Amino acid sequence: MTIGQLVRSLPAAAFVLGALARPFTPEDLVQTNRFSGDVAVSPNSASIAYIQARYSIEEKRQYTQLFVQSLADGHRHHGSGHPVKVIEFSADARPNPPSAREEVEDELTGKKHLKPSQPIWLSDSSLGFVATDPDTGKSTLYSVKSGKGRWSKPRPVVAMAVPISDLHFSVESGILAFTAEVYNGTDSLVETAKLDYHEKLRADTGQTYDDLWVRHWDTFVSSKLPQIYTLPLKTRAKDHFKPKGEPINIISDANANGRLEASNSFTLSPSGRHIAFVAKYPGHDYAWKTTSHVYLAAVDGSGAEPINPGKGGASSSPAFNHDGTKIAYVQMAATTYEADRNQIKVYDIAQQTTVEVAADWDRSPSHVLWSDSETLLVTYNEWGRNKLSKVDIATGAITPIVTEHSVGSVQQLPGTNKLLIDYSALDSPPDLYTVSIDDGSMTRVSQLNPKLTSEIFLSPPEDVAFTGADNSTIHGFLLRPPNFDSQKKYPLAFVIHGGPQSSFTDGWSPRWNLNIFAAAGFVTVALDPQGSTGYGQNFTDAIRNQWGGKPYESLMRSLEQLLEEHPYIDRNRLAALGASYGGYMINWINGHSNVFKALVNHDGMFSTVSTYYSTEELYFPETEFEGVPFDEKARENYERWSPERYVKNWKTPTLVVHSEKDYRLVVSEGLSTFTALRRQGVPARLLYFPDENHWVLKPANSLRWHQEVLAWISKWTSDESTSPATALDEPARFRVQGNDD
Repeated sequence: MTIGQLVRSLPAAAFVLGALARPFTPEDLVQTNRFSGDVAVSPNSASIAYIQARYSIEEKRQYTQLFVQSLADGHRHHGSGHPVKVIEFSADARPNPPSAREEVEDELTGKKHLKPSQPIWLSDSSLGFVATDPDTGKSTLYSVKSGKGRWSKPRPVVAMAVPISDLHFSVESGILAFTAEVYNGTDSLVETAKLDYHEKLRADTGQTYDDLWVRHWDTFVSSKLPQIYTLPLKTRAKDHFKPKGEPINIISDANANGRLEASNSFTLSPSGRHIAFVAKYPGHDYAWKTTSHVYLAAVDGSGAEPINPGKGGASSSPAFNHDGTKIAYVQMAATTYEADRNQIKVYDIAQQTTVEVAADWDRSPSHVLWSDSETLLVTYNEWGRNKLSKVDIATGAITPIVTEHSVGSVQQLPGTNKLLIDYSALDSPPDLYTVSIDDGSMTRVSQLNPKLTSEIFLSPPEDVAFTGADNSTIHGFLLRPPNFDSQKKYPLAFVIHGGPQSSFTDGWSPRWNLNIFAAAGFVTVALDPQGSTGYGQNFTDAIRNQWGGKPYESLMRSLEQLLEEHPYIDRNRLAALGASYGGYMINWINGHSNVFKALVNHDGMFSTVSTYYSTEELYFPETEFEGVPFDEKARENYERWSPERYVKNWKTPTLVVHSEKDYRLVVSEGLSTFTALRRQGVPARLLYFPDENHWVLKPANSLRWHQEVLAWISKWTSDESTSPATALDEPARFRVQGNDD
């Protein structure tokens, strides 16, 4: 069986909408079981542990479950052991539940329930996990032990005074490593907790800033920085673990000019005596420089030094080889460009030398790890797939392992020639698989959503390609509605991705899931114009100072070719939708074309100039528009590509979606768009979320988002004979939790 067959070998009933299958709905999407955080592999590779998140519309509750599953049976019998639920936590998911206290404390016993997170193996039979008290903010590491086919009750190992994250544990050295945010001027977690307490007692709420950045993504910057701590754990009888000493900040004195800000990308060496981590130099240029470095630190706090000092862009994905003598990582060359090509580097610790691997390979790997002393493993995006390949360190030769659909996280199974990956497709949500490094053969380990793939129709994607600007090939995917009949006419959902340096891949997503639009009766098309990743660095760079130029030309040319090649698409019932850069393009389209009957702008840009002064990562617009807007020449670029200049041409009905905590493209961009539309009498609707960021993540909010979006494009592309509401065997239902309570 090929890899493609493995993922798409669904029951026959799922391919033809009939008695055993039904259309996919937003309710199905938000209630899918999902992995939360990393999967932990036991030291002997016999078992895995993972957190599964699940939302219930009926109960209005979010469930968090810790599962352990055997891999040993799967290796012998081409399957996997049944997952065993170790702990379950649930909470009312409403913004203002009737009794918040009820969620964490048992009414009868007064015992607090534990919400598990970050599982780590402490031995082959003992599993650790973190639970953070919502009242105090303190994190505690608990352990459970397997014996006689059952798991013991949780036992506290060590309590921390503040929240902790990014847990790692070395069985070899007994070192626990984690990150915690602490105030400048102290390394003590207890002192940080005290300062937090006094902060809450302040009479005023003012915050002052003397430099950038002020806020990032969805959070205002505080005087606390993430630091990496280590703590030895000693083992008592029966695998009972206890701390030995106090946590040590291993990076606090790593730079003379100030404290480093550690990223969430660090790893322990095989011996457990060293840590490789990524951090940015302290300084005032955070907002307009991407530069970060890989540091090598001793776990005893005796020192941390950068292995790639000097010039360079963002570094990521450090990985020790199997004997701990070398570190592989990736780094961009440009210091102000977040979408530069990641270049593979290998650093020899003893020799203090670095070699570049596969220097001429025109792909940008996102993750690197070691296969053996001569071979690396990398994941990367290529032509709509997230692939996994081997890279020969000496020659740079690339040997594919997984080339279809989308590979997510990857980790080795110690002592084997296998990898554990999470793997998905546009018509198949993520599950775990083992993969042979030698021949790429795959074995399924998990099945989180069996009903989704056996009882619900999910449209398989078709690759499409068109000719765009500069005679470039514009690749993408097409999904047909359920019960598709080529003799009928269907509306089109033309979806435009954000980034803009990203791409549509054959992988599952809980947001902007293409099958949602197909299931609502739309032929759904998603294309990768200039700026997209996976087609070579020149194609990615081609959007620079061309935001409304080549990408727009490619999209519109591709649309015309699409309509010519697929006559079942009704030219008079076209809708376009986009988020972030896709939202920018929606505004640009509205000023330059009347071909669409409906538009959806999610967190899009209204003015390139106002966005520069309100966003946080200034290196992004400074690269895209080749300078700052207070430079006369660069100002021309900003003005040239600003949708605000063409507001007078806007005529197409538009749904505008924006959220208060979006600090990448602030809410005023959405409000400005809505104002421009309604002041001119253009039909428009504003959907505003006060508690979301650049993404709509909360399940009930996601339901509302889908209701509004599907209702909007259905309204403006409706046709009684083949409307989205009648294109399926059953009418599409766009229902929001709570509306019928």
